[in-house]
Amino acid sequence: NGCKKIAFVMSSKSILDIYTICPDGSKLTNITNDSSSDSHPSWSPDGTKIAFASSRAGNGQIYVMDENGNNPIKLTSDYENDFPIWLPDGKQITFRTTDANGLWWWRIVNTESNEISQFSEPSYDFFFQTPAWSPDGQSIAYMSLVEQQKRNDGSSQIHIKNVDGSNDAALTNNVWANINPVWSPDGIKIAFLSEQDGIYDMFALYVMDKNGTNTQKLTEPIYPENVNFAWSPDGQQIAINNDVPAGNISIIDIKTGKSRELLHLSDGERASAPSWQP
Repeated sequence: NGCKKIAFVMSSKSILDIYTICPDGSKLTNITNDSSSDSHPSWSPDGTKIAFASSRAGNGQIYVMDENGNNPIKLTSDYENDFPIWLPDGKQITFRTTDANGLWWWRIVNTESNEISQFSEPSYDFFFQTPAWSPDGQSIAYMSLVEQQKRNDGSSQIHIKNVDGSNDAALTNNVWANINPVWSPDGIKIAFLSEQDGIYDMFALYVMDKNGTNTQKLTEPIYPENVNFAWSPDGQQIAINNDVPAGNISIIDIKTGKSRELLHLSDGERASAPSWQP
């Protein structure tokens, strides 16, 4: 069909399924169609597979399936796991783990050998350790609390470092929360959410160059901290889900800031967690 699909989660009557849709709103397809909860879709770098989290085996585990939903394969079987993110090599997936007693950490599974390695130390903060690999696999952008610890405020800054941990540098510098960095497909820009407009717990979507310059505000501060967003493969648009008012997904044009709704939702339906096919 030629389109680069957007995978996302649709909930209706408390059942969560993963759907795909063309960016023009056509070809809406339920690809999991399962009575358990399926969430957090994430496209592989080559655009042929989707990693996701599912409770179909009794608790939350990581799976990978073909782009049409066929051949789901379970990759994890311990703890509770969600939020898969492909590494740029297309062979590894990082994911969030909890012991269900308040500790959270990130691990990496090799999709060929199924070997699992630890990526981050266990922490009581489920949020800040989310890693964002640059498309070339050389750098990681992440949310840092280093500055907050020095001045004991509610801030967090976007940092960038080499994969080995060297050359760590702050890209933002303000007294607000800056969270959830996401790289553009060409590796030149980073989108992120920020409270810097001055309202606690309300975030606007921003874009900056990967060295922290040329910051551009794309939206008003209308988002809660837990929204997800994804770049289009050409880097011209961002898909972002919005809890207000109906939980739809908006497509924002980066040059103009103009926004449109992706879906026509029925009563009780909510869409979230967009991931755009590379």
